[in-house]
Amino acid sequence: MPTDTITILDPRVVPPRDPETTTYSVGGPIAGKVVGLRLDTAWRSYIAIVDEWEQMLVADGAVPKVLWAGERVGDEGVKTRADLDEWARLIDIGVVGLGN
Repeated sequence: MPTDTITILDPRVVPPRDPETTTYSVGGPIAGKVVGLRLDTAWRSYIAIVDEWEQMLVADGAVPKVLWAGERVGDEGVKTRADLDEWARLIDIGVVGLGN
């Protein structure tokens, strides 16, 4: 039976923030900050988002540092964990997905 309404379930554990408040703060200007953007091939639409954010960050004086994460298991998983550790040392701020 067709319906005009769908229900989207919210998978987050924490309740949503008050929409009247700032969601995130970097504690000052973004200019000069190294902003890590982590992505992988599993979420293809996020690739387009990272491309846009890279341009916006550069325009605001930040230095984007994109990390393409690899596999999570085996030898490739060891490499991915090492890459993530190194990336985390090099950045001031990290974005690892939209609520993931």
